Amino acid sequence: MSKNISLIGCGAIGHEIAKSIDKQQVPNSRVSALFDEDNEKLDQLKQSLINKPDGIFNNFDDFVNSTVFDETHFIIEAASIEAAQQYCVTLLEKGKDVMIMSTGSFSNLTFSNKIYNLIRENGRKVYLPSGAIGGSDILRAVRAHIDEVLLITTKSINSIKGAPFFIKRNLDVNTIGEKTVIFEGTAEEAISEFPSNINVSALVSMAGIGFQKTKVRVIVDPFISTNQHEIKVKWKFGEFYIKINNYPSPSNPKTSYLAVLSAIECLKSALYNDIQIGS
Repeated sequence: MSKNISLIGCGAIGHEIAKSIDKQQVPNSRVSALFDEDNEKLDQLKQSLINKPDGIFNNFDDFVNSTVFDETHFIIEAASIEAAQQYCVTLLEKGKDVMIMSTGSFSNLTFSNKIYNLIRENGRKVYLPSGAIGGSDILRAVRAHIDEVLLITTKSINSIKGAPFFIKRNLDVNTIGEKTVIFEGTAEEAISEFPSNINVSALVSMAGIGFQKTKVRVIVDPFISTNQHEIKVKWKFGEFYIKINNYPSPSNPKTSYLAVLSAIECLKSALYNDIQIGS
C-alpha cells in the first residue's frame, strides 16, 4: 500500500524532499499534498513534480479539514521554526505522525511541553532527523554523564546572510574579511540569533544536556564554501570529538544537502524499517 506524504513548506528543503519522494527514493510513497502560504513556492514545487499531488493549499485550515489530509499517512514540516510552532501541535491533535525539520522550535519550552504531552496522550510519534550533524546516538547514550558540550559551527558568508544576529546589530556580513568568531553563547541564544543557520544546535541540545547548557560558537570564514560543524564533548569516562564538513544544498547555501538526505532516511525508517540501527 502506497503511503501518502503531506509536506508543510515548499522552500529549498521541502523542494528537495518532495523531489526525492517523487523519484521513489522512499519506496511505495508519494507526495499527496503541499501546504505553503507562498503561492509562488507552491506552484514551483507542484510544477517540478512528475506525480502531481492531490491537494495544493495556501490556507492551513483548508488543509487540515480536507479529504486529502484525512488520507495522509505522514506529514513533514520543512518550513521554519515559526511554522513548526504554529502548526505541529494541531497536526498531532488531529492524529498525524510528524517529522519536524525545524528542530530549533523545541528551544521554546511551552511548545516542547505541548508536543511531549501530545505524544504521551495521543500515542502519536514525532521524528527529528539528524540533519547536517552526526553523533546524536552517542550523545543520547552518555547524556547522564556529560560535563560539557561545545558545538563549533563555521559558515561561509553566503550561508549565514540575513540572520537576525546581523540585522539587529546593523552589521554587513560582507565586510568580514577574515575568519572571525562572531558569536559565543548557549544553544538557546544561538537559535534565536541564527534560526535558519544553526538548526544543528537544537538536535545536539536535545540529544545531550539541553539548550541552556550546550555551548555554541559561530565562526564566519569568507574563504570557505562548505558548512562545518564540530562537536566537542567531555564526559565522566572520557571525551569525544566529531567534525562534519558539508557542501551546501545546490538550491540554498544556508542548507546542507545532508539535511535533505537525513530527512529521507528518517522517513524510510519511520514508515518501513522493522530493525532500528543505533541507540
